[in-house]
Amino acid sequence: MRKSSLALSSVLLALAATLVPVTAQASGSVVVTSEGDCLEFGEITQITTAEARALVPARYKVREADGTPGKVNVYMGDYSCAGISVNGGRAKPTMITMATVEISHRDGVEQPWGTTQPLWWGTNQPALTNAVQKLGAPARHVQATRKITTMPNGMLLVHNKYTGSAVDHERFAVVEDISSLPVTRFHTPVGYYTGTRGEIQFVYDMEFRAKEQAANSILVSGPNTDLVKKYGFPVTHTSKNTLMTGKWTMRAELKR
Repeated sequence: MRKSSLALSSVLLALAATLVPVTAQASGSVVVTSEGDCLEFGEITQITTAEARALVPARYKVREADGTPGKVNVYMGDYSCAGISVNGGRAKPTMITMATVEISHRDGVEQPWGTTQPLWWGTNQPALTNAVQKLGAPARHVQATRKITTMPNGMLLVHNKYTGSAVDHERFAVVEDISSLPVTRFHTPVGYYTGTRGEIQFVYDMEFRAKEQAANSILVSGPNTDLVKKYGFPVTHTSKNTLMTGKWTMRAELKR
């Protein structure tokens, strides 16, 4: 799942304090998360429109990238949170990796900017993986670690490592301190994914600080991973990308 264009956030389900009926949770038709004290990087690569169409069901039309006809942006985000809770459970430290493409139409109806379709979504929290899989989405379980080192100039060196489920990659990033920036509150457009049980709709409600080009990042992917072979990322990708810190809640619901 993912929030919005990663140019803003980076830019991965419920509204804060939303009450979900017990029957809905028990049937596996709703996933609600509360995600706090999070640090995220987001960046963009591109694949051809034909490649993107092959990854997205026919009911959705992908949005071509501005200024590059025939190309579609792939938004990738890696993030870690001090605590993520699932359907009201105990919050646990959690890391997530994901990528999305934007869609312009659903069933022929034009969608708001920032409407997305996930390409992959993986986490190292088994409860979260299982909950999303029960909706019918192919969430991937990964092993993940994060190390943060304070540099002499006050900036931070962040090393994220994800392994397993064909999304093996590492990210080394030197990031600015953005704690003095104002907090942005943002309710994302509804995103969509057609899974094995039907269509899943998801939305994020967010409070975050974000700054573009605030993270100097090197992304190193396994050469045989889906990142490289299926989604168009180079083995080594160097960029200045968006940094985001904050908290958000997510709601994903199976609509059938």
